[in-house]
Formats: sequence, structure tokens, C-alpha cells
Amino acid sequence: MKLIIGNKNYSSWSLRAWLLLKEAGIPFAEHRIALDLPNSASEMAAFSSAGRVPVLQLDGVTVWDTMA
Repeated sequence: MKLIIGNKNYSSWSLRAWLLLKEAGIPFAEHRIALDLPNSASEMAAFSSAGRVPVLQLDGVTVWDTMA
């Protein structure tokens, strides 16, 4: 399982998904996108058609934004 998130101090939705997985003891790989950089929008678009984080990927299935 892979969780793509933004900076935890800028993206409370990213923090919520990260905390849920940590507290539940679910193993995952974390990929963090620095939201304060000029290329952050294009980097998010590479993971999600909505261009938002968080994004959760598992076995070829991608769940993005608040659905993650």
C-alpha cells in the first residue's frame, strides 16, 4: 500500500489519512509531495486525475482526495 500525501502541516486531509493508517497499524509506504514548491501541482497530477492529495494506491487501485 502506498500513501501519497502533502506536507502534514499544510494538508490536514493528508495528515488524517496518515494518522488513520499509523494508528490502525496498517503498513504503508509514504510518498510526500512538498506543497510549497512550484511543481507540486504537476507532481500531484501524476498520482491523481483530481490533482489532489491524499492518494491511496493498493493493488492497481487508486483512491484520491477525501475518498482516501
